[in-house]
Amino acid sequence: MTNSLKLVVGLFFAFFIIIFSIMTSLSILKDEAVDNYLTISKLNAKSFSKELNQDLSNMEQTILNLENFLKITKEYNIENKLFEIIQNYPQIRSINILNNNRIIYSSNNYNSGLYLPNQNFYPKPIFDDNILKVSTPWVGKDFVSGSDVYENEEKIKPNEQSFIPISKNIEIDNKVHQVIINLNTDYFKDRFFSNITSGEIIFEILRLDGILLLSTNENHKIGKRIKKSDLLKAAIEKNQYTGIEIIDNNKYIVTYILTNDYPISLLVKLDYEKSLSSWNKRQYNFFVVTTIIVVLSILIALFFFYLYTRKKEEEIKQGRVQVQEQEKFKLLFQDSHFLAMVIDSNGRILEVNNIALGFLGENVKSIHKKKFWDLKCWIDSDKSAIKNKIKNFTERKYQDELIVLNKDKEERVIEFTLSSINNAEETLLVAIGLDITLKKEKENKLKQAYTVFSNTRDGIMITNSDTVILDVNRAFEKITGYKKEDILNKKVNVLKSNTHTNEFYSKMWESILAKGFWEGEITNKKSDGTNFIEWLTINAIRNENNKVVNYIGVFSDITEQKLREKLLKEKDYALFQQSKMAAMGEMIGNIAHQWRQPLSVISTAATGIMLQKNIGVSVEEDEIKSLNAINDSAQFLSQTIEDFRSFLKLDKEVQLFNINKTIHDALDLSSINRKNKSISIVCEIEENLEVYGVKNEFIQVMMNILKNAVDALDKQESEKLILINSYLDGQNVIIKIMDNAGGIDSKIISRIFEPYFTTKHQSQGTGIGLYMSQEIIRNHMKGKLYVENYSYTYKDTSYVGACFIIELPFK
Repeated sequence: MTNSLKLVVGLFFAFFIIIFSIMTSLSILKDEAVDNYLTISKLNAKSFSKELNQDLSNMEQTILNLENFLKITKEYNIENKLFEIIQNYPQIRSINILNNNRIIYSSNNYNSGLYLPNQNFYPKPIFDDNILKVSTPWVGKDFVSGSDVYENEEKIKPNEQSFIPISKNIEIDNKVHQVIINLNTDYFKDRFFSNITSGEIIFEILRLDGILLLSTNENHKIGKRIKKSDLLKAAIEKNQYTGIEIIDNNKYIVTYILTNDYPISLLVKLDYEKSLSSWNKRQYNFFVVTTIIVVLSILIALFFFYLYTRKKEEEIKQGRVQVQEQEKFKLLFQDSHFLAMVIDSNGRILEVNNIALGFLGENVKSIHKKKFWDLKCWIDSDKSAIKNKIKNFTERKYQDELIVLNKDKEERVIEFTLSSINNAEETLLVAIGLDITLKKEKENKLKQAYTVFSNTRDGIMITNSDTVILDVNRAFEKITGYKKEDILNKKVNVLKSNTHTNEFYSKMWESILAKGFWEGEITNKKSDGTNFIEWLTINAIRNENNKVVNYIGVFSDITEQKLREKLLKEKDYALFQQSKMAAMGEMIGNIAHQWRQPLSVISTAATGIMLQKNIGVSVEEDEIKSLNAINDSAQFLSQTIEDFRSFLKLDKEVQLFNINKTIHDALDLSSINRKNKSISIVCEIEENLEVYGVKNEFIQVMMNILKNAVDALDKQESEKLILINSYLDGQNVIIKIMDNAGGIDSKIISRIFEPYFTTKHQSQGTGIGLYMSQEIIRNHMKGKLYVENYSYTYKDTSYVGACFIIELPFK
């Protein structure tokens, strides 16, 4: 055999040896991959088994705490207590207390009164009936809308809500009652899904008698009794077992693990083929590439194979270490909303979770090996106590509420727990903190709200949906005269007076039901039978289903206020009449002045006609002219009387009137004599400005302001000017009445609208004109009236005087 042949034979021999070695190595690596998946399955099972056992332990402890609470507290709304409990446990759908299989108390009001005769709880107690038992699953959200699915596959649909009842007996008033807590299966599914990184992992919870309680596989029917496999039997004997099993003709990597204290096992399944599919694909590619390389160069192939094998071994080793570290971290801290640390007996920090790091504003490197009591979060007064507690820790668990500082130096209330765990080398301590600052703040707010409720000066009344009084405050007792113990559980119509009609109450309830509230003035009856007037606000309180559950009434006694308003109205009416009478006196004088000239014309014309007739020189054309003059003067006199009558009308009809025409009517009725007093009146008034109000009252306001202007100008020897200006500014009509009398003394300008304030002699004024004018504009026309000293220019001449400004809403 030649060397070439030997080389070829050697190469082929080496080739086959290498291929055989490759196949053998791949087989070994595949077995190791399977072992890794077995480890992953086991670690997942351990992690969630501990969490599930802890959840069930918390539920059991909740029941025991409830029993102790009910023994201590006799007069407490049990439904409220049950509802408070479930606020802190998303794992719970509802808590129910049963007597003789009937629900008598429940955190879900709709469950109350339900009768549950068939309860498939397991295990059946032999000696101790006080153990925690687990029922078969129910489909639905809670008992009131659910049904037991035990051995009934037709009722179950994919993604349908379900819950798992667990039960334990307690004593209430020396009687045994059954407590059933309905576990929220969606919560556990979410926890499973949020912690798995592979879609091939399936989690299932089984009762030890084989009933399937929960599965992350939508196709698996909960409530079905599954066949006990050899692995499950082995797990029941050894508490845990991991292996490969054929289920429903599919090959799975499975781990069965029992909870420590309860008749429940957890099953973790990984689809064998899907889990190894990526490995098989890599194996095939590796084999093809390696074969090509071996054909080209056996030596190079051997070299690269050696490097590859070594690299794979390192990756597998690192993967194992990484999985172990991740699992350790997950068991301690993952998905926890607590601040958590692991410390040794000397107080050095060994492990810390991300939530604690974020709270402290630290990183792992800066906090590692640091003394627990040297953290910046502690208040100085607590440091020594915490140090002594850790140094001398002999208890199993220590709990307290502490005030600590977060990274922003804000004080937070922490529920602090210190527990010991045994390690192979030493005893470690686990420090857990729960931030309960918001909880404390809510408690304080509730206390403050109750304090406000009890001590507010307004009466407060709370009723149920049937208007039966549930609670009242001290102000209610003081106002109505009813004692709290006498008024509770009575209907609100005990306060009803006979003042209002049935239509009034019908409209009030229509508003409450339609809008959710009503407010207004109402007369009710006190305990002694006397009536009182109150301003009442009623609000309807609805639940999440938009159903009214309570009414809250808040009221204040306005009886004295209404009496004062009545007296003020009577006083204002008297002042108004006094002001109007003063204006009438002035108008009568004005009418007398205005009548002199027309009467003179009538007298002269009539005398002239008579004289012409007597001397026989009468001309028909002159007679007609004289008669027309007499008629014009008579019409003027008639119009003057009509204007006077219109002003004296007592009606208060609110109407839309024209500002321009009304101001000229006021000028006609006022006593301004332009010739005698040499007052120039200039009107710069926009056309078509209209406002709502009582026209006669507005005329009276204008006459009062004009009279003040005339009185101010009376002492002035130089030119006398009154300028009236009106215009539209946005949604308001602005009216300005300006004079050139030099303005109002700054010492009294702030008082001129006070009643009975005047600078004139008693014979010249009463001091109520401007007061009534402001009352009319502000209260009757919803506007403003004010005054200011004003400088302005008219016809290139500067003037200084008082400027009265009226602002009214534009129609």
